[in-house]
Amino acid sequence: MAMAISIGQYLNSRNIDFSLTHHRHTDTSFSSAVSAHVPTTQVAKAVMLIDQNNEYLMAVVPSNRRVMIDKINRMTGKQYLLVSEHELSNVFQDCEPGAVPTLGQAYQVGMLVDDMLLEQDEIYLESGDHENLIHLDRKQFHKAMQNVQHQNISGYRMIPSQEHEGRHWDWE
Repeated sequence: MAMAISIGQYLNSRNIDFSLTHHRHTDTSFSSAVSAHVPTTQVAKAVMLIDQNNEYLMAVVPSNRRVMIDKINRMTGKQYLLVSEHELSNVFQDCEPGAVPTLGQAYQVGMLVDDMLLEQDEIYLESGDHENLIHLDRKQFHKAMQNVQHQNISGYRMIPSQEHEGRHWDWE
């Protein structure tokens, strides 16, 4: 599978120019960036949230950052939680399990995009499989994100320190 059908239809219906960047099979957006030899700051990852009314929100941040759910909750006045893996497959039926594409509009899911992504000259989006990224230049990414709310919603992610074999945490 090269790209989810809904994603391809969305991009084509809006005349968005893109190319696909193939990489080895990976399970995370960060690993996809490393495998594809592109900066982790330029790969967008989607984090699906759900509120108390069962309404979804896709938070899109750079792959080397984490979503600040508490900040989103304060901004929206809602209480969002992470969506379970099982629920993800119900929403993204034309995607491989666990491969959440970063174009919620193609699935009628509300979105919030981190400001850092809008500053990049090139962006890579998850395509709905575990082996391809959608490559867009800045102009095409802005076109794809037209009418999508944006805000500073990401923070540093914690990674296990390699020197301490996972016993301590360092900030990236």
